[in-house]
Amino acid sequence: MSALQFSNDAFVEAVKKGGREREAAIRWLYLDQDLRAKVGAFVRNNQGNQEDGTDIFHEGILVLDRNIRENRFRGEAPVKGYFFSICRFLWMNRFRKQAKVSLMEPGAAPEQPDEDTPEGVFHREELKEVLRNVLNTLGEQCRKILEMWKLSYSMAEIAASLGMDSDAQARKAKYRCHLGLMQHLDNNPGIAQLLKQWL
Repeated sequence: MSALQFSNDAFVEAVKKGGREREAAIRWLYLDQDLRAKVGAFVRNNQGNQEDGTDIFHEGILVLDRNIRENRFRGEAPVKGYFFSICRFLWMNRFRKQAKVSLMEPGAAPEQPDEDTPEGVFHREELKEVLRNVLNTLGEQCRKILEMWKLSYSMAEIAASLGMDSDAQARKAKYRCHLGLMQHLDNNPGIAQLLKQWL
């Protein structure tokens, strides 16, 4: 099927089939410049920048792909409209978290009511160990990229730290690593359930 001919039903069917058909469907969405511009404009209009918009666009594709394969998308809205809603939610959720951190007084610790108990400490360390093991399966570079991204390093900072030529190269690498992580978790739902707080 041509990349220009995906209807809503055909797109969903291709993603669920997997393989080359899924890749073609995802590429069709990925190369939609109007949709990319719309997501970028929303992010910029809500105190983000172009880099944030690109990150959210990539993250939205991962979420859309997973939602379709897990039958969470019921076809009640056009695929592109649903995708934009995902991106809007992802950005507003990230923005709220960033705003909450920036509003905290300097030196103030976030509230963690249960994590100071022995059980809470053990659980937290157990999750960290599970996460380390998962990231190690992706390779050293992916582990570093995803850890730095989770700590809100910019793509330029990640590129400089890992000796990459540009932030665009770091962004592509982060996208591939994140996709690899999602695929690993899809194949290991028990681990995914454990790590849902981190993801």
